[in-house]
Parts: sequence; structure tokens; C-alpha cells
Amino acid sequence: MDRDDQQLSKPIPRFGSFRPRESPTHVPEPAQTTKPDKISTTSLNHAVFRKRHQHSRSKRPSRHLNLQRTPEIPSTPEYDFVRWDESPVLFYIDIEGDARNLDYRSSHGIPSYPHPWHDRALGLKTFFGSGVHRTSVVDRGKTSLSKQIRSDHKHTKILRINPKASSVLQDDNGADFVPLQSPKEPKLKCKGHPIGQSLPRGPKTRLHGSVEDGSDSASASESGFDYVSDQSASEDDGARASTLREDLQQRRVALSDRVDEDPSDWRAWMALVKLQDEMDGFPNALSERTPTNAERQSNAGIALSIYRKALKSVVDPDGIERLHLGMMSKAPMVWEPRRLSMHWQSIVKQHPLSLRLWKKYLDFHQSMSSGFTVEENKKRYIDCLDMLQGLRSDIASSESQHSAAYSIQIHVLLRLTLFLREAGYTEVAVGSWQALMEYEFNKPSHLRRVDVTAKLTYDDSILAFERFWDSEAPRIGEPDAKGWLNFSNDDVEQRQASRAQEKPTHDGTNVFKSWADAEYQAYCCSNLPSRAIDESLDDPYRTVLFSDVRHALIESPPGPDHCAIIAAFLCFCHLPPFADNARDQTETLYEDQFVRNEILYDRTVTTGSNFPSHGSAIADSHRPDSSNSTTTNQTNDPCLPSVFAFPLGNYEVSSDTLFTPFGQWFSALGSWSGSVLKDFILRTLNVLANRGVGGDDLAEYLLAFEMHVSPTTVRKSARSLLKSRPSSLRLYDVFALLENRLGNTEAANKVWDTAIQMSAKLNDAARRDAILLWRSRVWHHLSSGQTSKALQQLSRYGSESGLEELLDANGKPLAGATTTVRLRLRNVFSAGRDHMLSLGLSTHAALYSELLVLSDYLLDTTLIQAAHASFVDNLQLLIKVAPTDRRAEALFRQFFARLLHTHTAGKRPISPSTIRAFLTESIAAFPHNTIFLSLYAWNESRFRIDDRVRGIMRDVVFSSDRRNKHNEDEIPSDHITSHFFAVYTDMQRGLVQGSNQSAVRGTFERALSDAGAAHSAGLWKWYFLYEHSNGDMKRAREVYYRAMRACPWAKEIYMLGFDYLSGVMPEVELRAVYDMMVEKELRIRVTL
Repeated sequence: MDRDDQQLSKPIPRFGSFRPRESPTHVPEPAQTTKPDKISTTSLNHAVFRKRHQHSRSKRPSRHLNLQRTPEIPSTPEYDFVRWDESPVLFYIDIEGDARNLDYRSSHGIPSYPHPWHDRALGLKTFFGSGVHRTSVVDRGKTSLSKQIRSDHKHTKILRINPKASSVLQDDNGADFVPLQSPKEPKLKCKGHPIGQSLPRGPKTRLHGSVEDGSDSASASESGFDYVSDQSASEDDGARASTLREDLQQRRVALSDRVDEDPSDWRAWMALVKLQDEMDGFPNALSERTPTNAERQSNAGIALSIYRKALKSVVDPDGIERLHLGMMSKAPMVWEPRRLSMHWQSIVKQHPLSLRLWKKYLDFHQSMSSGFTVEENKKRYIDCLDMLQGLRSDIASSESQHSAAYSIQIHVLLRLTLFLREAGYTEVAVGSWQALMEYEFNKPSHLRRVDVTAKLTYDDSILAFERFWDSEAPRIGEPDAKGWLNFSNDDVEQRQASRAQEKPTHDGTNVFKSWADAEYQAYCCSNLPSRAIDESLDDPYRTVLFSDVRHALIESPPGPDHCAIIAAFLCFCHLPPFADNARDQTETLYEDQFVRNEILYDRTVTTGSNFPSHGSAIADSHRPDSSNSTTTNQTNDPCLPSVFAFPLGNYEVSSDTLFTPFGQWFSALGSWSGSVLKDFILRTLNVLANRGVGGDDLAEYLLAFEMHVSPTTVRKSARSLLKSRPSSLRLYDVFALLENRLGNTEAANKVWDTAIQMSAKLNDAARRDAILLWRSRVWHHLSSGQTSKALQQLSRYGSESGLEELLDANGKPLAGATTTVRLRLRNVFSAGRDHMLSLGLSTHAALYSELLVLSDYLLDTTLIQAAHASFVDNLQLLIKVAPTDRRAEALFRQFFARLLHTHTAGKRPISPSTIRAFLTESIAAFPHNTIFLSLYAWNESRFRIDDRVRGIMRDVVFSSDRRNKHNEDEIPSDHITSHFFAVYTDMQRGLVQGSNQSAVRGTFERALSDAGAAHSAGLWKWYFLYEHSNGDMKRAREVYYRAMRACPWAKEIYMLGFDYLSGVMPEVELRAVYDMMVEKELRIRVTL
């Protein structure tokens, strides 16, 4: 056996071999003039540590003071000298470092131990130690070198990347292999080492990694690193800071010259404020610390001075609006609330036609918890409405100013009624909408205004409506209501008083818990306004007087389409929007944190079903059961795929999302939980649709809503609407979809056939909707897996095409006829698409494009490539011809997303990267569309390598908001649904996919730290329920108090403590919360 084999076959030394040898009686002092060439690292370190250990023990005082001990002379151990290549391999250090060193601030991601245990191994005795200086790797581009050196131990050696060494590796970029080491570093195979393992070269290199005679620097240099010292690190930081400061100063000088040359350039002023933020945050960016409150106040003060100087010179109304928004975002850090309130009042008086300024003004007052009362905030809302009405009464106001003021009035009324409803005054909120719709849609003909400035006519209408309201005749939304249009005194005499409802009571076992249940029962029983003659409870707020709704009588400008009123009413009812023309206003409403609070009234909130220690759903199981409603919350259906379960939808509503069966696609009404007001809403929409308000869009919406809440009566309503509109092909399509949803497939096919035959006899304008019939029927077959029937149905489009002869009995093209069928279908649908684009009907053009894509897909359903290529071509054409029609583009993208999901659900082959690429592009175009976000999360849930969902939320969805906030040409916008989605996906992600309670909690905190979500009562409720479901009552209590401070008007937030923390919080605290509700004038129906 040769020497190598002997070395490999040596037994592993036991721990006993490391015991120190007994010292002889006399050991001569070793010579200090010479140094041994090769010293065993292990023996040397053991001897040194043993010597220190004995020396430290000798300094300890004796436990027995009466004993005299002779001090022992410490002995010097003998040193064993062995060859460096013959020593057994215990460990060695890899000076090339690890990728996570910068994250963990230590070598190889191992946290550093406390100082007394430095250089010692965990689990061994204290006299064992490595004797090795730790090595850290720093990146000069990400953080301060001096900071890293100061944070490490004084013996730590810092390495930084050598740019010269990294440039050498670029020569191998074109190679077809990945080198495992630097080309300049030859391998050194060591005896007793595994074959191919490399160590730092040099005859004087010890096995533990320390190097003598400067070879340490040579080894580090060969590995692509250089050692740095405190002085060099400080000099490097100083040079870097000097360079950055010079750049910022140059930019500041340039912007200062720009505003001096043109003081009216508001973009230059905004850029100067942004630069000031960067300069004030520059030292914190270098040191990576959070700025203090004093630094933030100083920065805000400087910014305010810049804003005030800019407002004196800027004359552009758009620029003035942006400057005011920016200034008031900085002002809370410096000014007191009273000064802020006065300044806000002066701003809205100077600029009464700015909706954004009005919104921020209302947000500020409603969220200010100090001194908050319901009556004071209600008065502020009414003053806003009176101010806007006075502006519209001014004869000098132009038509555009009237329209702008009218839109702001509708928005303020929506905010007022939502505020009153969430504070507990539901009757007044509902009565305000009853008054507005009676005044607007049921006004007698002799009182309708012709001239918008005719003040006398307006006053006459107000007096006549007061008589109608005080008569307490049935109003819109109530049973047997005839409306103001058909009002007569006989109706008042025939009315009878309603029966008194039983008064809810609470027992004395658990006072606060039972009181909360009784309060909720009273809320469910009293939503509509009562009358003075009713035998109701002793509650004065149940009766709504004319003075309570006088502010809601908003006169519309001449010739409106009433879409703004309907959209605001649906938003008040927490219903999704219908397809209208006021898309910009609708999108603004449904992304407001003070509007999207339907989670407050959802009694079946689902959060974090993937946390095994806390069950599945968080539901208000203690609340009275409301399952008697016909409304079914499909969110908690165990058979419903999780991809469709997100409760707050934000996408374009169409027949796909209104009538598609649950589980096949997203449902716009599937998660609606407003069962308390469902009868009132149904009656109101029925009256408006039968009056012709909203056209076919509202009629379709009505039938979809009635299908959701009352399936037994929807056929009757559909026939009644078709009788009044016999030539509406869209209503025929809706009727067929209803029959299909109810399970009558044959009846649905018969309705489609009849409508298609009837379309040939209609005029050109009415015949345009015929494409809806073909599209719905094709999707009906495709969703049920009948692809052959779907292709047969497409082949029948256009009798002149003659495609039925090219198909066999199974609906497949004959041999060699596939290309012919594809070309003919492409020609007929392309012609229809181009015709609609020429008429400016982008939505109809998108429908023809959908059938064109479906024809390519149905000819070969095993592949998706042909359909994808067709989709890309049609999308580019649609964007090129109609770039401003965002609704048509969104609908077309949603269609293809549904096609991809249907293809995948049918277990047909498709590459996940194809789905990812399409969804990534769609999210970039529509960052807050929950269909694309939900499908992206569903597609990535099958992969656990990289968390792409969090990445796209961080890099695309929320980064778009950050870009808007720093872009002078775009107004910052709030998107509360994206914050909800980020929290929802984190709660649905399991531990295996990288989520835990801390991660979800961090997502909540990031969302609530954003100004666009800080006062979202629904998000705060989610946060509280999540902490409560985890069993952490301490955190739940902290979140509860934070939520009350952030949302002082939301009664449901206060009630969470009585519902969930009655056994945790002492009675004194619960009584204090109840007293706070009384102090803030929240509505309490049952006295405690």
C-alpha cells in the first residue's frame, strides 16, 4: 500500500487524542528568534487555548478562603510539528464567499455568535477553537463599506469584488460550459483530500485557510477579491457620496435655473420637490436607516416652502391642482389639524370644480379621529353639496362647469350616504337615494326643467316634492310604490300602519356579547325608512323627514343619460358596475378606499384557509343565521375552484361574468353579500329598467341580478322586458342565457334560433347585436366540451359561405378542407370586424375578433398556437385603430384568458410559459384587473421554485402606482383592490410555498402603510379577523385599537371587540369602547 492509500485509510482521530499532554516538571523556554516552517494548526491552537484557559482559572478567587494555596507556575505545552499536507482534514474556509453573505452580514449566511464565544464551535468544549479570522464579502454598489466593517468584529477581514478579476471571466462568456473556478487559478489536488477539490495555492497555506507572508492577499486576489481596511472603506464611501452629491447639486442647479426662467412651469416645480426629497433622504440611503421624525418634518417644511412659492407663479389649473395635492400631502407632518382643516376649506372654495381636491378634503375630515363626531361630518358633507348647488345656480356658469359640478355632487352624495350607512344610519342613507331617484326619474312632466338656470322652476319642484315626501306615500323600492309621477291623495288615505316589530333583547349572562347580537338583529330589521304612523320601535332615526333628504335633490343638467346616478347607486349597494359610457368615473369609484367596504357587511369572510392550525374560514358564526336568503355566497362553496374565489372583483363586466355558471368563469355577482337590501334593490332596478333608463345595459344587469337573488321570477321579468322591446337582440340573447343557466338547454337553443332568424328582418342598427347570439351559442358548446358542435355553429354564420358542405357528420372538416374552412371563416369575420371599426364600434369589433380566434382554435383544439397568433394580430389592430377604447381591449384580453383557462381545464397540452407570458403582458396593460391577477396566481401555484406572484405584485402592480406618484403628467390613483388581492394571495399560499404568519402580517402592514389603503375599514377588519383566527389575542387587540383610530366612523369596526374579544378584554375596556361610540354619535339601536 503506497503512502497515499495509507493517508486515506487513517482512522478518524477520537476526541481523546485532543486531550492536552501532561506537562513536564521543567520545560525550557522556546526560542523566539526562529519560527518553525510547518506547524500543525490543530495542536498549536489547542495549546494556546489551553494556556489561556488555565491562566484565566488561576485568576479566579478561591472558594475556600481559609486555605492557603501555592501559586502554580503555568507550563508551556509541547508543540507537535507535522507537515501541512499530512495533517488530517478537519475544515477549511472558502474565501470565495456565498451569495447570501450580504443578507446575513456574515460568512456563508451563519449568524455571528456573541463576543465571548468568538471563533469557537457550538457543541465543543470552550478550549476548542478555530483560531481563524472570519471573512466577509461586501458589494460596493449596494451598501456602505464602512458600515459593514463597523458592524463586524474587529478581527473580521473584509473582501470586496475586484473588477479586474471579474473582467477576466468575461472572456469565457461564449464558451459552451460553465467554469467552476477562475482561469487564473490552477487546481491543487491535496493528498488526503477528495479528488478534484481545490484549495488556495502556495506551500505556506495552512489547512484552516490562514496564510503567512502575505499569501492571504494573493489567494484572495486570485479568487477575484481584494481585502479592504477601515480607512479604504471610508475613503470609498466618501468618494461615492461626493459623486452622488455633486450629481444631485447639478440637477438642483439646473431645475432652479429652469423655474427662474419660467416660473409658471409646474412640472419643473414638482421635479424640484422630488429632488429635494432625494437630497434630504441621501444620508439615510447611504446608511440604510429609517429617517427620524425630525428629518421628515424638516423635509416637509422645505417642500411646503417650494409649493407655496410655486403656487404664486403657476396659472395652469391642472398644475395648480397637482401642486395643492402635493402640498397637502406634506402638510400633516408640519401643521396641526385645525390649520389643516382651515387650509383645506380655503382650497376647495377657490377650486370648487376639482373632484380630486374634494375627495382629499373629504378623506381628511372623515379619517381624523381627534374630535370626530358623526353630526359634524354630516354637516360638512351637506355644506359641500350646498356650495356646489350654489355654483350651478350661478347664471355666469358655463355648461361644462354645470356638468363638472353635477358629477362632483353625485360623488359627494355617494360618500355621504356610505358614511351614514357605515355609521349606523341606514334609513337616512337609503332615504336619500329614494329621494334622488324619485326626483330625477318620477318627476311629473309639468315640473321638468327646460332651462338649467331657471331658479324659480327648481324651487317649485322642491316644494312639490316636499308635499309628496311628507305624505309618506310608498316610494321607489318599497312594495306597491307608484312613484311621484302617479301620486295622488287617495293613496295616502288607503295606506295602513305597519305592524310593530318585536324589540330585540339581550340576556345577562354575557352582557356585551348578547348586546352585540341584539344590535345586529335590530340592524337587519330596520333598513328602510319608516313612517310616523307605523307602530315601530321607539327610535326617532327610523323616520326620515324631508329635511333629512333635502340635500339629495340634485337637478341633472339638460340631456343626461343618467349613467352617473345609476353607477353611484350600484356602488352604494356594493354591486359591480354595469356596462356604461362613464368608465372613467366608475373606475374612480370602485378603487376608493372609502367606497370599497363591502367586507364590513360580509358575514362569511374567508381568509387564509391554508393555515392548518386555525381551520379554514373566518366567519361570523356567532351572528344570527341569515341563510334564509336566496342569495348564496359562492365564495365559500367547497366545489368552487379557488381561482374564482377572490371576493372583490375589479374587471370589465359583460355577459360572461354575469351569466356564466359558477365554477366555469368569474362571477360578478357571486360574492355579493348584500342580502339585507336585496328586495329594495330589485324593485328599484325593475322600475328604472321598465322606464327605459339605462337602455339594454341596465335591462341585462337587472335580469342578471334577479337571476342571482330570485331565480323563480326572472323568466317573468325577461318576458316583460322583451314585450316592451321586441327588436332587442341583446335581450333575446340574455333570455337564452337565463334558460341555459336554469338548465333548459333546449329552450335556450330555440330562443337563439328564433332570434338569429329574426335578425335578418331588422334594420342595420338593430342587426349589429346579432353577433352576440353567435358568440354566446359557440361558448355554450365550448364550455360543455362539445367542440364539434361549436365548429358547426360557426360554420353556419353567413349562409353565403357554404361551409356546412365541407364538414362531416361529426362537425369536423373533411380531408383536405381544413385550410379552406379556415380561410372562409377568416374572411367573413374579418369583414365584420373591419366594418365595426369603421363605424367606431370597438366593442362589437372585439366580438368579431373573438369569433375569428375561436375559429382558428376549434379547427385544432389540441394546439393553442394558432389561436394565440390570431389573438395577437387582432389585438394589435384593435389598439392601433381605437387606442383610447380601453374597455374593448380589456374585454378582448379577458376573452382570451377565458379561452386559455378552458383549454387548460380540458387537460389539453399547453406550456405554462405561454400562459405566463400572456398574463404578464395583460397585467402590465391592466395592473389592477383581478381576472388576470387571479389566473396568474393560479398558473404559478403549480410551481414552487420562484415566487412570481409576489414579484409581479411588487414590480408591476404596485410599482405602477409608485411611478404615477412620481410622474408629473399623471395623477396618483388609489387601487384598494390590489392591496386586498396581495393579502388574499398571501393567505392562500401555504407554508411550502413560502408563506407564514409573519409574511401575511407583513403584507397587511405594507398595505396599511400606503395612504391609499390606510383608512380602508374592510382591510382593517380582515387584519383583525386574521390575527383572531391565529389565536393571538394580544395582536388582535392591538389591531382592534389601531382600526378604531384609522376608521372612527365605521361602527362595524367597534362591534368587532364585542363580538370577538368579549372574553379577552375586561369589562372596563368594553364599557369604554361603548362610551366612545356614544361620544362619536354612532347609531346605537339597543341601549346597553
